[in-house]
Amino acid sequence: MDKQEVQFKPLGDRWYVMVHLSPQWIDSMLERESRGELLTTEQQEEGYPLEPFEYYVPYLYMRPDVSDDIRRIFHHFVFVRASKKRIQEIVASDWNTRTRLPLTHYRNRAGTEITISDREFQQLRDVIYNRQLKIFFGIPTPSVRKMEVGNKVLLNKKNWENHPGVIESIRLKKNGISIRVTFNFLGRTKYITFDDLHDGDVIFADNNTEQLISGKLIQNFEKEILSVLGHWFKKGQTEKKLHEILRLRRLYAYADIQIDEEDDRKRFTALMLICARLLALNASERFESQLQQWLDESAMSDEPQGENAKTQQCPMPRNDTDAYMMLALFISNRDPRLRDAVKAYHKASPTSPAVLGSFINKVRDIRTARRPRA
Repeated sequence: MDKQEVQFKPLGDRWYVMVHLSPQWIDSMLERESRGELLTTEQQEEGYPLEPFEYYVPYLYMRPDVSDDIRRIFHHFVFVRASKKRIQEIVASDWNTRTRLPLTHYRNRAGTEITISDREFQQLRDVIYNRQLKIFFGIPTPSVRKMEVGNKVLLNKKNWENHPGVIESIRLKKNGISIRVTFNFLGRTKYITFDDLHDGDVIFADNNTEQLISGKLIQNFEKEILSVLGHWFKKGQTEKKLHEILRLRRLYAYADIQIDEEDDRKRFTALMLICARLLALNASERFESQLQQWLDESAMSDEPQGENAKTQQCPMPRNDTDAYMMLALFISNRDPRLRDAVKAYHKASPTSPAVLGSFINKVRDIRTARRPRA
């Protein structure tokens, strides 16, 4: 048969996932195979028709600054786009079967050969060229706890649109929320992690999490907690309180979000103290201790500590963040001096944020502990 008369079908949009331990060697052999240099003498004499194929050896195309994780995992992968018949010919060829390290199929746990679409292939190519991505074996160990609610996400990024993933960690930065999202790929225990996604890159799987995490995270949490405080301490709110407990648990599921900015970190810790105290969690002691340490370090008053101890008054906060932390401590320990000090600060500081006034208004119904004697 004349080789030029053979009509081949298009390669299709599926890529066979193959493995080989020597990227340079297999690249050379597949190149020669595609040019017909590895045909047997009989095949050459018969004019054996060569069906075209595409292949990609990721290791040979990695940038010099690619992470060691990516370099290690993709070292042995080979992607081939061809018909099933052509793949079988390559695997069964003399040059492949006689070598000590043959090109083989990558299979799932059930032993099935794995293929991926052209879109998935483009996604994996992005991994190689994007230094923000990390890859690792096995089930990832999150740097924060697994989110109780809202951990399912879809990515909204070129070549990765609507790819499902799981939040591994959330970090609040100056330029917005940074989210680490992990994706399973290739049907086995390998994961791709995007290290620096912003809320615009991620579509959350439920509306509640979308509203909570997207945009201004601190303000979103403040709005939720203020809503709870609005009727938490009023009588006859049993049914509502059961609902609010679920809201608080959802908020507290994000207690380990990493916060870069110092003031935001203090405010978020204050919010988590409120959540933990209302939920009667032991962690409230840890948050309270941290806030108290920050307040001590800020030296809120020029007045000597000995003088403060002789009066029933708390030193007035030096700034909005100190006032914010003191209100959280008041909700936790019910010391009326804390609330009085924040109210005095708010009254004397017309430029203090409106949210501070909102918190003062919400905690006015809290029954306080007995005032210490002078």
